[in-house]
Amino acid sequence: MNTESEKKPIFYKTWAFRYLAIACLALIACAIGALFYNHHPKPLKENRFAKRDIHAGTSRATLTLADGKKIILDDAPNGILAQESGSSIIRTGTGQITYAVNEKGADADATKSKGVNSLETPLGGQYQVRLPDGTKVWLNAGSKLTYPASFPPSKARKVELIGEAYFEVPKIVAKSLIPGNDTTINVTFIVVSEKQRIEVEAARFNISGYPDDEYTITTVLEGAAQINYYNLIKADQQSIRGENGLQITAANTKEAVAWKNGRFLFQEESLETIMKSISRWYDVEIVYTNDGVRKELFSLSVSRFDNISATLKSLENTGLVKFKIKGRKITVLR
Repeated sequence: MNTESEKKPIFYKTWAFRYLAIACLALIACAIGALFYNHHPKPLKENRFAKRDIHAGTSRATLTLADGKKIILDDAPNGILAQESGSSIIRTGTGQITYAVNEKGADADATKSKGVNSLETPLGGQYQVRLPDGTKVWLNAGSKLTYPASFPPSKARKVELIGEAYFEVPKIVAKSLIPGNDTTINVTFIVVSEKQRIEVEAARFNISGYPDDEYTITTVLEGAAQINYYNLIKADQQSIRGENGLQITAANTKEAVAWKNGRFLFQEESLETIMKSISRWYDVEIVYTNDGVRKELFSLSVSRFDNISATLKSLENTGLVKFKIKGRKITVLR
């Protein structure tokens, strides 16, 4: 028979195991808590650009009529703005004008008149126009489109572009100009831009040809385009024209027209190219403290309608670059 003194060690051993178990559980709880804390999303830090943020661009443009009169479209009322060469120029809403052709006098006026209009967007602006032939044009920031107020019948439709624009050109069929020939022809649409001539019949395409860019890039989404008379670009292809001539390659069409759809979209593009687009849209000056970072490649996908801070922070998240905002100057820090 066991005595009381023989039972005490068992009693103490039991409590020792309990204390050890409690201590182990406490350590496990602390470890789980630390793990949760380290991996759980922390509250967002205050936006360090908040006090110096810059708003995105808006629908802004200036229309210049054949007589030299200028109309600031962002201040103009909706409705008919002017009459030019048999067409009524109508502001249909924020960010768009259209040319409505007067069928009774259009042919005569178009044949006689050489009236030329131009639509120009400032830095930080964009605009849309529907031309007299029904062609729809989206004009990017810092760009200019020059065109006749009414296109002559049966003759090529010709416009001039500086900067960047997206075109949706409808097919136009007209009678042949050859006397006694009753056949019909497809009327071509011609865009003269930076060191190139684009000719289409019916197509959707984008041209980016700013004077300060190294290349002029034409991307075809639908149809086909002839560039400089001898080179054919088909759908999902693009031409890249630079100092060393013309190159035709497969195109990332989503990236080419992302600006028109309200996004910045770049895949492995140089920081210099990306910052040029940002500078035009937000109307800011870009300064580099280290030229070496200009050619580094980045990918970016953000809304063009966010403040500039959201765009800059997306680039900063790569850990390769930082920015400083002072007024309308963006300094790129290594």
